[in-house]
Amino acid sequence: MDLRVISVENRKLSTYGLFMTITQRSTSLPRRYVLWMTPSRSVIRARSILVPLMTLVAVPERLVAHESAAIGSARQAETEILETLIVTVQRREQNPQDVPIALTAIGDDALAARNTVDLSDLVGAVPGLSIAGFTGGNASNLVSIRGVAGQVLPIGSGQPVAIYLDDVYLSRPDAAFFGLDDVERIEVLRGPQGTLYGRNATAGAINIITRTPGSLMEGGGELSVGSLDEVSARGSVRTPLGGGFSAGVSASYHRHEGYIRNTVTGNLSNSRDAHTVRGRFQYQSRDDAFEAVLAGDYTGDEATPIFKNAFAASGAFVGFGDPEEFASDASSEAQTMRRTVNKGVALRLRRRVLDSLELVSISSWRDIGTATVYDADASEQPFFVTGADNESAIYSQEIRGVFTGSRVRATAGANWFKEQASYGLSTSPPSTRPSFDHLLDTSDLTAWAAFAQLEADLAEQLTVVGGLRYDNERRDFTIDYRAAPTPGRLLSGRVEDDVVIPSLTVMYRMQPDVMFYAKASRGYQPPGFNFAPGALATTSNTFAAETLWAYEAGAKIGLFYQRVTFDAAAFHYDYSDIQIRSTIGLGLARVDNAAAAALQGAEVSMSAKLPGGFSISSQATYLHARYRQFCQPISAAEPQGSDALCSPRLADRSGNRLNLAPTWSGGVEIAHQTQLGSGRITATASYGFSTSMFYVGAANEQVASSGCWGRLRARIAFQMRNGPEFFVYGRNLTDDRFLEFAARVGPASMFEVMNEPRTYGVGIGYRF
Repeated sequence: MDLRVISVENRKLSTYGLFMTITQRSTSLPRRYVLWMTPSRSVIRARSILVPLMTLVAVPERLVAHESAAIGSARQAETEILETLIVTVQRREQNPQDVPIALTAIGDDALAARNTVDLSDLVGAVPGLSIAGFTGGNASNLVSIRGVAGQVLPIGSGQPVAIYLDDVYLSRPDAAFFGLDDVERIEVLRGPQGTLYGRNATAGAINIITRTPGSLMEGGGELSVGSLDEVSARGSVRTPLGGGFSAGVSASYHRHEGYIRNTVTGNLSNSRDAHTVRGRFQYQSRDDAFEAVLAGDYTGDEATPIFKNAFAASGAFVGFGDPEEFASDASSEAQTMRRTVNKGVALRLRRRVLDSLELVSISSWRDIGTATVYDADASEQPFFVTGADNESAIYSQEIRGVFTGSRVRATAGANWFKEQASYGLSTSPPSTRPSFDHLLDTSDLTAWAAFAQLEADLAEQLTVVGGLRYDNERRDFTIDYRAAPTPGRLLSGRVEDDVVIPSLTVMYRMQPDVMFYAKASRGYQPPGFNFAPGALATTSNTFAAETLWAYEAGAKIGLFYQRVTFDAAAFHYDYSDIQIRSTIGLGLARVDNAAAAALQGAEVSMSAKLPGGFSISSQATYLHARYRQFCQPISAAEPQGSDALCSPRLADRSGNRLNLAPTWSGGVEIAHQTQLGSGRITATASYGFSTSMFYVGAANEQVASSGCWGRLRARIAFQMRNGPEFFVYGRNLTDDRFLEFAARVGPASMFEVMNEPRTYGVGIGYRF
């Protein structure tokens, strides 16, 4: 571990000892501790220098209570050590309680306690986060924060949640659903983050930060087996190479058998087989003034996902039925598959010019390709299968400077982004492999931006943060129907736009551990083109940008020397020119800027370290997200439902709820740790819940809603001292089954996907 003291702050001096706060950087993740030093004849070694007459007990800052309590519990402090994650959400190192942003940071231990496989396992742990399941031919998992969810659009537009892997933007959500091996922490920011995160952070941002190698050899591995013939394995090693060089490599593997039986063939579907490999090579100068990191990753993911049709062949609504059964003809079943390949390389350079100024350059290339084939009629009849192929190659470059002064902090830089994408779609008889060329779209996007954020202490307790970003982009595209069964035209066009994205925050620190903030910011989703206007279309059917103005007030409070933290936020969004996708016919879609909405809500989160080895964390969100105005064309896939008419053939959706916007959601997690002989037992249980929400479409059909749900997770582990860890786990122990995706595509066709059933298993892990 690289023990480099970044800052030291005296806390308490008495005859019993000295309390100090230091921030220690271990590879990429700083952690903040409080040192309790008492007179002693012991010695410690730091950078090969003997320091006599002191005994150091490293007690994390959140653990320190009153001086008298610390004096009386020195032995407990030596064994009961908690870590405070330091986040980099504002491109510099900060304690989460010092950041005037609604955010959640989840470290590697918390991810392990939840038995996390991918990002979808964070639902229930992060306020306001909702994720829809597999969405078929569009190959995109919809991610929503505070009810801002975006649309099911495979090409021609972005998504409102910006997801980053080690500061590299992942332009498609599917690129983020990989095995979370060797991950140091995940940061989830809520509310528009356009100043530092760009045009596609209307709803918020998610940062996935992996471990970096350091000055010591570290690593570990884990293997677990469970129900559904589930097998999970992961391992990593990080080691110094000498001369300032170090390297790390990690790999993970996850598979499970299907759990939905085809009543026609007797076979199981919904299996998954995925693996991720990651490597990192790093150089750091002796004085830490220069650092270079070259990182690469590769993910392969294969699955056999299926839809169920909520309508019978007669046209009668039958719902999902038995969640363990579906019907598909044998030839369609043989074709069903989803294959994703996701890979990338990034070079990060950091140069400390002054003690208070760093320059950072991040260059990256990424590629993601997804091929999908599924039984489009979702029936036992051999009608047809649909196939989709989606490819994206992304190049990006960002340069920024970060200044950290005593009263002024600033971040400024520029960003260049280029994405070349294609999307192919075809529908064929089950006996014919889809050719992916009945509809073939291409998109060539180039965007650049300049940004700056300034934070100034106007007084000892008052800080103002102002941010500004200028974005410019151009997208050239083609829509080719010439190979369709009914040949159509080749359409081409261009959409371009530029925008200024501002933000302003006022932060007031009433006490060292009590902070209030108020923020106004703008969210912006760029324009795009409709990917499937139909073979007979004569125009390219582009759509304009959407905007969101967000107003938020919040508080972050620490109690009992940070043993208890409490965060709260209230927000109001004015959402206009919303890009809404409507299905106007089988395989036909249009996108309009026809909607406006108002969203308001409140969220609270709390964590506490309790006596006796207990800890608890909980969070809850209330959300009121409704269309203010929206007149939608009525079609077979967009029925009038119970809504009034704006005019003939236009349904008035005013007052309807936005998609992936439950009224109530939240979760609670309780953990207990106790010594047992020469080892330690840790038990963790977490429960997440949500009221009903809708997925695709604005008609708010109850038959297409998730319904209320609650899921219980648990993990019990025995860690041997200097030895392996043995654990048992369970996911969805309540076996609560609900729709995690639903979309109507015709008068008697509604695709539905059910969540996974109860699973459980055992495992062993070891760290060194």
